[in-house]
Amino acid sequence: MNNNSDPAVAAARLGDQLSSIAGRMSTLSSDFAELSASLGKPVTVTAPQPQPRPNPQPQLQYATATPFGRPPVQPYNPQTVYPQTAAPQQHVGYPQHPGARQFVPPQPPAPKRSFSERISDAAERGLVGRILAAVGVGITLIGVILLLVLAAQAGLLRPEVRVAGGALFAAALVGIGVRIGRREEKRSGAVALVATGVAAALFDVLAATTIYHWLPEIAAIVLGAAIGAAGLAVAHRWNSQTLGLMVSIPLLTFAPVAAGGVDEVLVSFMLAYAASTLWLQMGRDWTALFVVNTVAATLPLFAYLNSSEPLAWFAAVAALINLAMALGSTMLLAPSSSRSTLLGVTAVFAGLPVAMLGSLDSISRHTGAAIVAIAAVAFIAAALISRGQTKISYGCRVLWLSAGALFLALAMGAALDASMMPLGLLVAAMVVLIAARWSDDLELPVRIIGTVFVSIGLLALLAVGGVNQLLIPGSLNTSQQATLLIGALVGLATVTLATRDWGETASSKQQLWLVGGLIDLWLITELCVSVGNLVTGGSDGGFRGGHLAATLVWFGSAAAALLWARTLAGSARSLTLATGLAIITAAVAKLFLFDLAALSGIYRVIAFIVAGLVLLSLGVAYAQRLTSDEPAAQ
Repeated sequence: MNNNSDPAVAAARLGDQLSSIAGRMSTLSSDFAELSASLGKPVTVTAPQPQPRPNPQPQLQYATATPFGRPPVQPYNPQTVYPQTAAPQQHVGYPQHPGARQFVPPQPPAPKRSFSERISDAAERGLVGRILAAVGVGITLIGVILLLVLAAQAGLLRPEVRVAGGALFAAALVGIGVRIGRREEKRSGAVALVATGVAAALFDVLAATTIYHWLPEIAAIVLGAAIGAAGLAVAHRWNSQTLGLMVSIPLLTFAPVAAGGVDEVLVSFMLAYAASTLWLQMGRDWTALFVVNTVAATLPLFAYLNSSEPLAWFAAVAALINLAMALGSTMLLAPSSSRSTLLGVTAVFAGLPVAMLGSLDSISRHTGAAIVAIAAVAFIAAALISRGQTKISYGCRVLWLSAGALFLALAMGAALDASMMPLGLLVAAMVVLIAARWSDDLELPVRIIGTVFVSIGLLALLAVGGVNQLLIPGSLNTSQQATLLIGALVGLATVTLATRDWGETASSKQQLWLVGGLIDLWLITELCVSVGNLVTGGSDGGFRGGHLAATLVWFGSAAAALLWARTLAGSARSLTLATGLAIITAAVAKLFLFDLAALSGIYRVIAFIVAGLVLLSLGVAYAQRLTSDEPAAQ
């Protein structure tokens, strides 16, 4: 073993080791920089300093043997052992790596602001001023009410002083507000002054009419409308919905107090005020003001209808005017409103007092039904007339249509007796289903409404004796049997019409026709039993004869459907065949589960013989068709 102690070899080996150490240090620095970057801390990465180079030795001209058979060490060359390196550079910040995502350090949370600072910012935005102004309006108007009403009850001051003082105070507030509002930057405060003055003037007119009786009622209504229109003209000029709300909300709240209760004068006064403010909402998106004004006109109507002695004619006229005004306003304001559906909902709310008229004792049943029917026609007409107006949403029109249907049902409920209600509903359903074909985009909701009427009418038909007639002989009188007879006829036509209309667009036609066919079978049974009871005077023979006729009709209908299916092809054949088989199944079930026990004597014999012959004929017919369809034997 030879120990090679050549200095050149040792220097080369030492240089290799130092280069390896420098590379590892560089890798370690890069890893540390990445770790610091992921923690969000900027780091300073310094390239490792190169080790001092040993003095170059003379190049050896001979090869040096290596122990253990390793390859010989190449002669020392400074250019290969120590390649040229760039000068050390300082990298400050986050090291960038190709393909790596840019790290964005998280932003520090904003410092919490104190309550006083938030109040100061709100004051700068004008929020504090608006809140103080609104509270000031309410408190000032309460003071006006105290002056006009409570002072009169306590005997303080003379009536002339109270009324004149209220009028002067209102005029002064309006004048000061209009003067201040000339400058736009001060208009928020001026709005509160003008609103307070207008509301105070309206309260003064109400008190002068209802408490002191100085003004005729008609004059007070006209004067109130003029004050509302003239005062809120400032809101239109300043384009301030807030001014209108600051008048309408206090008026809605305190008007009953200023008027000394809810009576005809207050109801008329509020209706006139709501009508006088309609013009200033034209072309403006002031949905909130319309809603508040409509509520201000409708709530006194509710209170008046619930009072002890409401005038029937006045309640009817006021309720219809309120509904017409709400519907007309909605159609006029919808083009400029961004929430036309809310306008439509508000119009439906305005129609609720009309629905209460049918329950008033002072109004006859037929008069109340006629008034409710007028409201139903108004809703339906509004839904159809607004068909071409794109600004009135489809949902709003569907809502009006549904409201019209509901009012129509209420009108029939008020006009008809319980025994006649099924006929009214079924006739209405037929009319609605026929009208659905000319309803354009409202065809689907109209058809749904007609189907609902059909369903309720059939349930009502069961409730007025449809179940008892089928199960208990002689349980109904002649009038009830006649009602069921007519109801079964109308129901048959209506159910068939509804099934056909829905079948034109439904994907599951077989299930739909199956349900419709079963309902028709029940109605046919009602019809047959009604005829039997009417012919025989409600005897047991008529009951059994009616059920026998119904069973034969069931089997005959099934046979007709199955024979007709033989002439069809494709989906029509499958639909007709499935319907016929379903009717056959139901007929056989009725024969064994009901007729076998309910019928007796000749009725039972005829039922089973005819049913058996029909089934045999159908079996032969279908077996013959199957044989004729088989391919000829080769």
